[in-house]
Amino acid sequence: MAVFGTTDSHYHHTVLYLDPDPATRRRTADGIESTANLDVEHVTTPSELRTALTSADEYACVVTEYRLEETDALALYEQLEETGNVSVPFILYTADGNETLASDAITSGLSGYVPRELDDSIERLLAQIRTVVDATKRITETGDDVQSPQVDPETTLQTERDRFAAFFEHSPDPVIVTRRGDPIRIVDVNPTFETVFGYDGSDVTYTTLVDEIVPEGTDPVSLADAVDPGEAMKAEVERLTTDGLTEFRLISFALGIDGDVYEYVIYNDISEQKSRERELERYRTLVETVGDAMYVLDAAGKIEMVNDAMAEQLGVSRENLVGSDPTDYMSDEDVERGREMLREIVEEDGRNWGTYEIQFEPVDGEPYPAEDNVAPMVDDDGNFVGSVGVIRDVSDRKERERRIRRLHDGTRLLMTSTRVEAVAQVASRVARDALDLGINAVYLYDETEDALVPTAVTDRTEKLLGEVTPIEREGGLAWDAYEAGEAIAHGDVRHDPNVQDSETPICSEAHIPIGDEGLFVVGSTEPNDFDEEALALAKILLANVEVAMERARREDELATRTAELERQNDRLDSFASTVSHDLRNPLTIATGHLESLESHIDGEAEKHREEIEWALNRMDDLIENVLTLARSGQRLTTTEPVSLDAVVDQAHRTVDPTLEIVRDEPLPTIEADEDRLLVLFENALRNAREHVGEDVTVTIEGTVDGFAIADDGPGISADERDAVLESGYSTDSDGTGFGLAIVSEVVDAHGWSVAVEESEAGGFRLAISLQN
Repeated sequence: MAVFGTTDSHYHHTVLYLDPDPATRRRTADGIESTANLDVEHVTTPSELRTALTSADEYACVVTEYRLEETDALALYEQLEETGNVSVPFILYTADGNETLASDAITSGLSGYVPRELDDSIERLLAQIRTVVDATKRITETGDDVQSPQVDPETTLQTERDRFAAFFEHSPDPVIVTRRGDPIRIVDVNPTFETVFGYDGSDVTYTTLVDEIVPEGTDPVSLADAVDPGEAMKAEVERLTTDGLTEFRLISFALGIDGDVYEYVIYNDISEQKSRERELERYRTLVETVGDAMYVLDAAGKIEMVNDAMAEQLGVSRENLVGSDPTDYMSDEDVERGREMLREIVEEDGRNWGTYEIQFEPVDGEPYPAEDNVAPMVDDDGNFVGSVGVIRDVSDRKERERRIRRLHDGTRLLMTSTRVEAVAQVASRVARDALDLGINAVYLYDETEDALVPTAVTDRTEKLLGEVTPIEREGGLAWDAYEAGEAIAHGDVRHDPNVQDSETPICSEAHIPIGDEGLFVVGSTEPNDFDEEALALAKILLANVEVAMERARREDELATRTAELERQNDRLDSFASTVSHDLRNPLTIATGHLESLESHIDGEAEKHREEIEWALNRMDDLIENVLTLARSGQRLTTTEPVSLDAVVDQAHRTVDPTLEIVRDEPLPTIEADEDRLLVLFENALRNAREHVGEDVTVTIEGTVDGFAIADDGPGISADERDAVLESGYSTDSDGTGFGLAIVSEVVDAHGWSVAVEESEAGGFRLAISLQN
């Protein structure tokens, strides 16, 4: 343990320590006792201190915190002085450190001041204690009194310096001592002065203040004729340092010693503060005039400046907002996201600002979504010194986005409706749920009644109006809007001369035509109550409703035609089956009898028998082709992936295994009905063999949008290509004319398309596209 001061038992080595905070008391006491030959006695209240001071001879000094219960250290010291209870030195050891408090402490009579939150606070406190204890020891040994007129002025000054020694030597701010006169001379400077001003103390001691640190053309600040000795004066000044002109806040107090006046001057460097103030001033006009809520944060993230809009939105005065933390008005997560964004902006070259969404939390209101646009503020050296932000309420935008999303979802639902009435029902629900138009109805024009008939009505509308009746021709405001084909809004229909019911509970009402299909009517029980944005979105909705209704009508008509075609196909299939059955029975009988006659006919009769056999076979082929044609054109109900290569192989075996077929590349797999696809290829291959000959070469290839079948025969002239796919067309007198017609029917049944072209060899080519 380090030896503190003298070891003479005549001098006391116990420090009386006053601090209400037990953790700080314990930490400070441990620091003192573990470093110096001192004991620490704790007290927690001013009352306990007064009691302890009745035995003041036991203590070397008192160390006290500034903030105490119901009072502060300076007020307590003043009270103790008035009652004569100050018999030992007092040292102020506090976290509330600043140059003003230091000045007030010294001028109040305390022997020292040490800021508590410095890295070397304990060492400074011990130095202060050592100084005051040694001063007390010297006065006790010599019998000197600091106010004795017989003492030499320099000795007296030294005695006064002993009183302020720790403050003077260990102050975090520059301190100089001057002697009032003409000129004012510097008597002493502390080590911090040497560091901050850059001058060696020995070079400036006993020089004039004007010569050293006061800028040319500026008068030094003097307490003369300004305040009484013992009182402090404050001023903002510029002083010369080795780094140039620097701004300081000056605090000065004077002491009278043997007829001379000495001034202690504390300089607090406020250059950064002034620079910050000037920077803030640049933002002040912007902050004051911007309509959105705007704020400025300091480097620590505390609110430094706000505008009226910010205060109004939060419900807190501007004065109370300054110095508060943003987490009082937004979540910790949002604040941290803002800090992270500021860090990213500072680190990213060329980026000046960023935007992120927050949940803004007024003191007495409901939280609402907002957009915070933030930008960092940096000094001339690029150091982060704070940030500026603009907060914009995006509740309306969020509501708009919600409406648009719901409108989009509703529009998709409209397009899935297959009946006009269903479209109307969906439109009414979407207007109610997505656009908050709860009182609405959709009317459709009925030619039979020559009126607009209510097709979809919300529950709220029925509850308010009861039964909703049709709108007849010339039926007031609603019919006028439908006939004009223009959307019309009324602030209060009760006052309109064309209103049908002047006693209606509806005040605001809008009529929006749905083309020729009908009319959308929306109302409110309040006058002029329409949300213009909602009405604008309603117009968009109803434009889509008109399209959906037209689509539904087309699909309904198509479904009707399709059903009729299916019934016709079924009747045709039934007819073809019946006819083929009725025809095949006599054909079978005739063929059987012809076979029986074969052994009884010879010579000239054989020729006639062969002609009869050919005619019967011809009739059988025609019957089979008619059946195939009727069934190939029937609508498909299901398809499946089908390998073209496999179907071509099967058709090849069925028609003629010796037929030459060329496939340079594997054919694709497509969605189709396999049986009908087989019929297509069989008829195409049979057509090539019958019309070109047995030496024909058929090329089958995949194309960009389907496949193609080509031969190397003579081809078809361009003017006959449109007719070649029709039933009955054939260039062969023995042909039935059904082969390529069957191909066309299979293509149509799949929803594909077919084109007749010339092949590379100059022959016939069928190009089948799978795109509808």
